[in-house]
Amino acid sequence: MSSAVQVSDDVLGSVQARLRRIEGQVKGLQRMLAEGRDCAEVIQQTAAVRSALDGVALELLRAGLEQCVRDEVRGKSRDRRALDRLQRAFLTLR
Repeated sequence: MSSAVQVSDDVLGSVQARLRRIEGQVKGLQRMLAEGRDCAEVIQQTAAVRSALDGVALELLRAGLEQCVRDEVRGKSRDRRALDRLQRAFLTLR
């Protein structure tokens, strides 16, 4: 069995939309720096980007854990490696 965690098309679409917004925020950061904007404003926007990326990671983690639990309940117990990988990923978010 594969230890890859799959996400639904809905989650995938949502995450991709969020990443496109984050991409826009990063481009905005680049413009702010090029324009010589106030350091505090740049730092505030950087924190917003970091928070948005954390949100993407948490959404993927939530979807993966939901899949693992659903598979367990349905008796389609997945290879334990998928859950182990999700747990390790969670710990990197600290």
